[in-house]
Amino acid sequence: MLDEPRKPQLRQPRVVEEVFGRQSLALLATLDTECASADQLTESTTTAFQQHPDYAIITSFPGLADLSGARVLGEIGDDRTRFSDARSLKAATARRGSKTSPRSGSRRWLRGWS
Repeated sequence: MLDEPRKPQLRQPRVVEEVFGRQSLALLATLDTECASADQLTESTTTAFQQHPDYAIITSFPGLADLSGARVLGEIGDDRTRFSDARSLKAATARRGSKTSPRSGSRRWLRGWS
């Protein structure tokens, strides 16, 4: 098993391998930039959410931390008159979830694909 990596492997011409290497490095640089942008967005979202008046209330719910709490606040809004009671809030979240939740048996197969 240890001898397998030492066996000769199929190779592309040297120029092609160099181009593939450069392309891979360019893609990794793009990924690094996207990751840094996502980290900056997370930090700014968390900072803004921590300054919101309802921060303590939202994060008191089990499972809601800074980022997930900010997402919940973004979804339901901060207008306290929007929902008359907990039941109306629950109904609104159930409607939203049903649009994206897959149903059992909803998978369809395309002809000619396996």
